[in-house]
Amino acid sequence: MPARRAHMEDGICPVNKRRRLALSPCAEVYNSKRIRSQWVDFQSLPEDILSRIMSKLTLKQAVQMSMVSSVFRRAWIFHPDLLFGTEELFGTSDRQLRALSTNGFIDTINFVLRKHSGLGVSDFGVKFELWKEHARDIDGWVSFAIASKARVLVLNFSPYIGLRENSYSFPCHLFNDRNGSHFKVLQLDTVTFGPTPDFCGFANLTMLTLKHVLVLDNFQYFLPKCPALEWLEILMCSQLHNLHVSEPLPRLEFLRVQGCAINKIELHAPKLTTFEYRGCFKVIIALHKCLKLKTASIASHIEDNLEYVFTGLPNGLPHVERLHVKVFVRTQIPGFTQPPLKFINLRHLIMRITFGSAKRFGKNAVLQLAYLLEAAPLLVDLHLDMTCADICEDPPARDVIIHRPYYNLKRACMTGFNGNGGQIALVRFILRNAVKLEKMTIVPKGRRTGKMMGEYELSLRMIRKKIVPKDRNGVLVIL
Repeated sequence: MPARRAHMEDGICPVNKRRRLALSPCAEVYNSKRIRSQWVDFQSLPEDILSRIMSKLTLKQAVQMSMVSSVFRRAWIFHPDLLFGTEELFGTSDRQLRALSTNGFIDTINFVLRKHSGLGVSDFGVKFELWKEHARDIDGWVSFAIASKARVLVLNFSPYIGLRENSYSFPCHLFNDRNGSHFKVLQLDTVTFGPTPDFCGFANLTMLTLKHVLVLDNFQYFLPKCPALEWLEILMCSQLHNLHVSEPLPRLEFLRVQGCAINKIELHAPKLTTFEYRGCFKVIIALHKCLKLKTASIASHIEDNLEYVFTGLPNGLPHVERLHVKVFVRTQIPGFTQPPLKFINLRHLIMRITFGSAKRFGKNAVLQLAYLLEAAPLLVDLHLDMTCADICEDPPARDVIIHRPYYNLKRACMTGFNGNGGQIALVRFILRNAVKLEKMTIVPKGRRTGKMMGEYELSLRMIRKKIVPKDRNGVLVIL
């Protein structure tokens, strides 16, 4: 065996003195003008220093180090992060390899866990396509995470696309009042989650993420049993139809619901500050008890849903001050000149709007956005990002909306301007009625990408001809 290999087997590795190797706050090798090598005896290092070195390595790197150093062969069994995936174990995320190596993947995890001390584990995670038939092994891994007092548990069994009934069922029966108290983060992907009414919950869980999870009954009873929960994400859980929790969630600060066939969202979360929803606009949002909810994001791209913004959101989100909305508009709201409901606290609004064919929605479809100044009388900042399929130069009827002063709007911005008659009428309405307006920015379509210069030049001509003359206070900015 070469001398260098023998040194490494004994826990001694060469270090280039030109580089600076930080082993501890008091042990450093500094730069030198000459390139020389120095042998570092890892066997002489304190255990806490070895532990710090190991914690900086991935599990795969730690196992590789154990092959060349007897010191690391003993130290890696205390590695704090046990994260198992195809990239971590096989160095690739190739799906074909994943399909061919399921048994090898399971055997590798079982081998590592048998060798690991079970002490000092912080994160435990598995990312691989597994399902119900692997429940015996997965239950064993969860039991290991429980016994090792891991703080983070991640079970990601995507991209399994079979019947949801064949997905792995999270083993609620393994938990009791004491052994589940160590978990702070739980992330589940492509599993079945069905806690019973008497399930103990997780006393110290702060973050819960459910993605592609088949959520069974009693979920509304489970959440109150996580009193420390601060972050809740529910993504693409198609069988969850109701997120109604009658008991308070005292520490919840962030809620995201996306891609669920959900009918109602009703929570009492006194510390909730941020809410994000993406999906069907037929949902009933009832978060009026969340007094600190100041920021919300609402998005739907598949419905004619502008009316919902004016009729469904004000009562459900009465305390929101910052609102980001993505909507798709095909038709005009019937009777849109009638006074809408009020966003009584809204100050900042960003709307990304896609309009359908002008032949279908009529001349007033864009101008109806003037509704916003009536619906949010305290609005200070308004940003409208528009995508109009057609250019309709015909102006809306003059008697469809009442002019009156609005005293709080200071900044307005319209992007995607293409000379549409409704866009022109809307900008002129804002210039005329927002008496405290400080800045009105217009970004013509094509300005961002530099494409479709003919449309960009047309938009500029329309602005100069029909809008600039109405800018009596010099607040107009054209980009």
